[in-house]
Amino acid sequence: MALRHFGPFFHLHTPEKHPVIFRDTEDYRVAMTIVAMCAHDCLDIKIITFELMSNHVHFILCGTKEACRRYFALFKLRLKRYFERRKMAVDLSGFTEDFVSIETLESLRNQIGYTNRNNFLVDPSHTPFSYPFGASNCYFLDVNKKRVERWFGQLTAREKRALLHTHETDYPNEFALIDGYISPASFCAISFGEHIFRDARHYFFKVSREIEGYKEVAEALGESVYYTDEELNAVLYKICKESYNGQRATLLPQNEKLDLARTLHYDYNADNEKIARLLKLTPSLVDSMFPTRKR
Repeated sequence: MALRHFGPFFHLHTPEKHPVIFRDTEDYRVAMTIVAMCAHDCLDIKIITFELMSNHVHFILCGTKEACRRYFALFKLRLKRYFERRKMAVDLSGFTEDFVSIETLESLRNQIGYTNRNNFLVDPSHTPFSYPFGASNCYFLDVNKKRVERWFGQLTAREKRALLHTHETDYPNEFALIDGYISPASFCAISFGEHIFRDARHYFFKVSREIEGYKEVAEALGESVYYTDEELNAVLYKICKESYNGQRATLLPQNEKLDLARTLHYDYNADNEKIARLLKLTPSLVDSMFPTRKR
């Protein structure tokens, strides 16, 4: 697939260290509907996927950078108005967009996978297919793509205004409502995103095993990528196979374990507790090596 026939593509993201923006379920629901409204109003962009985190957002967008900027400006403006109506003191001055240009098919796959696995890595109660506040739970899951509780066109005028938090209610009757917000399947280019991958198995590999690819994505975004124990065990297995004749990491001599600890800390952002657990080192020793990450 030649991306130039469809793009340009961008990963729009906001600072991951911003203070919390979405404080409760209602905030997330309204933000999901605002994403849908902005997608409808900005016809010169397409949302391939997105994820709303408590303090930052990720969007994979197709469109010019100028169009993507206009989209985000509208999204931020509507969020600001919502918080003002709720009389909530949410400072959005630092809620600013940055862009990573996506130039290759493999990069687009990695960026979609990185976005769709974002909350799953932070919140152990979710899988990449269960987090509700983004498009990830629609990818390769027809049951979620087809889920409808009510159609927008079935709402009364008062219900529409309550959902949209505005008197402007000229939006598609075909918008599907789920859990109090507009379903991503109604406005995201899910099918296009799915066809970026060879098949569902390829996608699943990308969101669950593409460790090095996500390390590169995080570096490009300036973020600290988080890895599960299973992913870091895979890293250790690979290193030990290549450098230590396949010896298990926990059975290596102490000095070699300490080298692996430094690799996990500096290259894979592993916290001290995780390093101690995976390498069977004492917590006090790991804390002495990396005091800034001390619990």
